[in-house]
Amino acid sequence: MVVNGPGPGSRHDVMVVGEYYFDLIFRGLPEVPKISADLWAEEFEWVPGAAYSTALAFARLGTSAGWWCQFGNDIFSRMILEEARRENIDDRLFIHLDRPLRRVSAAFSFVHDRGFISYAEEPDPLPTPEDLAWIRPRILLLQGLSLDAERRRLIEAARELGITVCSDCQHVDYRLSTPGMEEMLGLIDVFLPNASEAKALTGEEEVERALSSIARFCPTVVVKCGADGAIAFSKGRTTRVPALAVEVFDTTGAGDCFNAGFVHGLLTEPDIGGAIELGVICGSLAVTGYGGRNLPFKEDLTKYRRREAAI
Repeated sequence: MVVNGPGPGSRHDVMVVGEYYFDLIFRGLPEVPKISADLWAEEFEWVPGAAYSTALAFARLGTSAGWWCQFGNDIFSRMILEEARRENIDDRLFIHLDRPLRRVSAAFSFVHDRGFISYAEEPDPLPTPEDLAWIRPRILLLQGLSLDAERRRLIEAARELGITVCSDCQHVDYRLSTPGMEEMLGLIDVFLPNASEAKALTGEEEVERALSSIARFCPTVVVKCGADGAIAFSKGRTTRVPALAVEVFDTTGAGDCFNAGFVHGLLTEPDIGGAIELGVICGSLAVTGYGGRNLPFKEDLTKYRRREAAI
């Protein structure tokens, strides 16, 4: 696919729109948490999560990315901001509030998957079409999917400006039959659900069938399949890229890291297959440490390249 060059006065190649979460990660639990059971984890760590992982991946890959996110004066916001400064994450699109804005997730992490218990005091406001016109990125990366009018106006404004729109899914309760869903997918250039999200959205039990169903409405669909890598459909072609052979430590944040690697690839690779490969590299390496911290730097990518042919 073609990604437009920087527009007049462009301030970033990528604009990430998504909230931070302060992740508390518990590993080594004997079972999945349930009512009336006290469980003790063998290991624990806290890490900045959600869109922070995406912003961190862009910073390490050397991608010019601005992160649109609100922060409060609470301890969680302050600790996230401190980590962002330490990792040289671009802070020019940060919004600072003089009041608490707590967003916390407790993750129970297993090798095969993870679950969350989360709390957020309020959602972030989306940037306006005027904000988008001022920032003028080449790619707009949206953390999640919704069908509200405000998001639709933002996406329509991006299309009018020639900005490529990529959107994650993030376990929404929509179906393809939900009014407005097909139209929203038609406005998005690249849709990035994971396998369980794609199946839930379509009602299909197989990833390939879910991919085909979504691709009827969205020009490029990339499904993240965890240990099975990723599969995509674009311009009449299906492309598969397997995951790297790594030892899984924690899967928290892997999808957010995949998104960054993929979008970096859209800006730097000659075709979508290369972009998917970079997404898989970032997603695979992310699971080798807590919360996606084991992300590659740009100079690390070449040693993991192993391009697979499209089918």
